[in-house]
Amino acid sequence: MSNNTFIFLRHAETKVDSNIKISHWILTKKGKNDAFNISKLKLFDDVDIIISSNEDKAYQTAYPLSEKLHKEIIRDENLNEIIRDHGRFIKNKEEYLKNMKLCVENRNQRFNNWETGNHALERFSKRIEEIDSKYSNKKILIAAHGGVINLYFAKILGELDKIFERMLTNTFCDYGIIQNGKVLKDIA
Repeated sequence: MSNNTFIFLRHAETKVDSNIKISHWILTKKGKNDAFNISKLKLFDDVDIIISSNEDKAYQTAYPLSEKLHKEIIRDENLNEIIRDHGRFIKNKEEYLKNMKLCVENRNQRFNNWETGNHALERFSKRIEEIDSKYSNKKILIAAHGGVINLYFAKILGELDKIFERMLTNTFCDYGIIQNGKVLKDIA
């Protein structure tokens, strides 16, 4: 990585809706409030560039900060979560966690017709490298998702064998910071 500082922000609380694709879910009222509140953190005051995944929940999380700083949000589908739209809807949290564990621990296999963990990690990592090479000495906010952000941090830290345990420590609006290829604040 170059001399850019990346803040990776996990999206705020999401409204679960079995009638629409997961990638089209939006924030709950609480999620919108939390996104507004996190935008007030001093850490974000000097962000130069705001990039979100193409998913509305990540975009909506970055939106209050973009309004505060008068900056455009660049949407990028390569920063989307592990693609799960083609799988069947999982109703309960236990089954969802079981599928996520299988996906991130057996990264070359597909589960519930989801994108493989390795493909998601490669897609996300490649895009971060491209963003890093495009800018110099910038503070860049990446609003994205728990799965891909945790995969990326685990890769940087050499902890892919602990990926699922790391993911379980996260909640909505958690963030981590990477500068010059070093983790300054872990997301987990």
